[in-house]
Amino acid sequence: MASTKKWKNPFYTLLIPAGAAFCLTGIAFGMMAFQQVNAGRDAIAQTASHPLFTWLQAHGTTAMLVELAILAVLTVGAIATDEWWMDEAAEGAVVGEDE
Repeated sequence: MASTKKWKNPFYTLLIPAGAAFCLTGIAFGMMAFQQVNAGRDAIAQTASHPLFTWLQAHGTTAMLVELAILAVLTVGAIATDEWWMDEAAEGAVVGEDE
C-alpha cells in the first residue's frame, strides 16, 4: 500500500501564532487599562510601571492594529487558497492509489 502525502494549508498554521499574539496583546492591553482605572490602589499602582505596560502605553494601539491586519491577510489567504490545497490533496490521493 502506497503512502499518500497529505497537503495542509500553511495559512492555517500561520493563523495559530498570529491569533495567539493578538489575544495576548489584547489581554495585556485590557489589564493595562484596568490598572489605569484603578490607579488609586497601592497594590495595582506598583505593577503599573511594568515595562510591558510602559511599552503598551506607547505602542499598544499600533501593535493591535498590525496584528489585526496580519490576521485579516492570513484569513483571506486561507479562504482564497483552501480549494487549491484541497485539490492538491485529492490529486495526491489519486496518484497514490495508482502506484
